[in-house]
Amino acid sequence: MHTLDNNKTLSKEQLWNRDAAISRLGGNEGLLNRIVDMFLAQIEQKHDALIKAVAEMNLEAVRFTSHSMKGASGDVGADAIRGKAAAIEMKAKQDDTNSLHEDMRELHALISQTIKVMRPEN
Repeated sequence: MHTLDNNKTLSKEQLWNRDAAISRLGGNEGLLNRIVDMFLAQIEQKHDALIKAVAEMNLEAVRFTSHSMKGASGDVGADAIRGKAAAIEMKAKQDDTNSLHEDMRELHALISQTIKVMRPEN
């Protein structure tokens, strides 16, 4: 699992494992592009829902939303987001709220960086 600290920016490959995603789709780059478009259309909504759940300390909503984010990011090879979402999901399952706010800051940075890698023109 990738972690992010204030002094480290992950490589493009750590943020988005595009080759692995294409491989999982049987080499269908067109399909990957459509899935990436869907991912980009929904990731910020999922992030907003997760922010709300953490602010309310609704751990069931944190678990559900982070699980959904983990699956969506895994589908497109957004490995760093997947890893952080998995960590947040596990903490919610264990009722561990100690570092959720720090995890959310890291997740926000990972989402921003991943979007820039997936769609550099934006």
